[in-house]
Amino acid sequence: MEFTVKEMINLVLKRIIWITISLFAGLLLSFIFSKFIINPSYTTSVKLYVIPNDSEASLNLNELNYAQKVVTTYINFLNTNVFYEKIQDDTMLGYSIGQLKNMTTVKSINNTEIFQISVTSFSADDSYTLAESMERIAPELIQTIKPSAKISVVDPVIFPKVPSGPNILRNTLIGGLLGLAASVIIIFLVEILDVNIKSKEDLATHHPFPILGEIPSYDLSKERGIHKRILFKSKNKKHYNNNGFDDNSKVIFSESFKSLRTNLRFTLVKEGCKKIIISSPLPSDGKSTTSVNLGITLSQAGFRVLIIDCDLRKGKIHNYFNLKYKPGLSDALSGMAELKDVIIKTSYDNLDIIPLGSISPNPSELLASSQMEKLLLNLEKEYNYIIFDTPPVNVLSDSLSLVKYSDGLLIVVREGMTSHPNLTNALEKLMLSHGNILGFVLNDVSINRGKKLNYYYSHYGASHD
Repeated sequence: MEFTVKEMINLVLKRIIWITISLFAGLLLSFIFSKFIINPSYTTSVKLYVIPNDSEASLNLNELNYAQKVVTTYINFLNTNVFYEKIQDDTMLGYSIGQLKNMTTVKSINNTEIFQISVTSFSADDSYTLAESMERIAPELIQTIKPSAKISVVDPVIFPKVPSGPNILRNTLIGGLLGLAASVIIIFLVEILDVNIKSKEDLATHHPFPILGEIPSYDLSKERGIHKRILFKSKNKKHYNNNGFDDNSKVIFSESFKSLRTNLRFTLVKEGCKKIIISSPLPSDGKSTTSVNLGITLSQAGFRVLIIDCDLRKGKIHNYFNLKYKPGLSDALSGMAELKDVIIKTSYDNLDIIPLGSISPNPSELLASSQMEKLLLNLEKEYNYIIFDTPPVNVLSDSLSLVKYSDGLLIVVREGMTSHPNLTNALEKLMLSHGNILGFVLNDVSINRGKKLNYYYSHYGASHD
């Protein structure tokens, strides 16, 4: 997956809170670790100067790297076990040769004849004692391999009063940068591995059908009953719900369905009754809520609307209106009830429903039967819009049985939940059945992400179509 610069910026801005938390967590943890967990260390250093004798100096006057060669030789010698054994015997501190080597650093200063011995320990006393011992023993050992060499102390040992480590500021900054880098890497990895539809742009990029509506997310945590998912006033206010919505959210939610209504009318321009299938790839995408609220907005515009619950196994359209589920569609198709007896008026003007009816052992056969065709021929005369609320396409084939009766299909996809593979699979099934896919309804869109929508509806109120 490739990201454009704009996509990367948008992704970072989208997760800026988590990135900020990771940054400060890294800073805080590194500070605490450096300040309170890591033991302070102390470093004592001594600088020594190697002076060759005059004759040797004149002999090697033209050798530009002479000093470095001499110092390098001495440094290598001071890294031998012989040197550290003498330090052990002199100090009697109980450190092993390996420990002494790890504690000691011997290096030349800027490629000159000066070299530095540094000893770092968690004990200031040990650091000073070892460095003082090395200051005395190093010249003696060097002179054993080069008697003519003269060693002079340039910078003698000084007892370390202040810890040399840890470097709290440096460690804190590194921790913050690591937290920042880790959060960004994780965010991009999650984005790459996430196959769910993330936004309107993501949906439009991968699937060649128009997006007719964006339905904002709504909080159902304070609601009781499925009928609470209706946000439009009926004439007796029976189904109107305020729970979980502030005034601005209510406007945005209701206006999004009015926008969908407008787009649908321009998309489906045939004369006479318009029959629309509303389905989704999988359950919980929001198709039934979309069917009900779209039906209400169409009826509010003066159209005669009928919602038919074609999910004959788990239909729930009746629950949105607090009505009984039978007699219903399955009863009418099986000859157990008259058509007029299964059409139920709701508390909304111009809006009727046909519930699912008695649970049928063969719902697919009923929906594909000649009885269904006859039933629709009669209903077309009475309504401007007939909405079929069907089972998910990838779960059951019932939606495919109704394709031949419909004028078009609306596919509801849920932002952050519906995956691209599942949507592609559903579209392929519908196209193989020669379904006329009108477009998508993107559901559960974050209101915070749709700031333009938020601004428009907050300042200009209801739309007119």
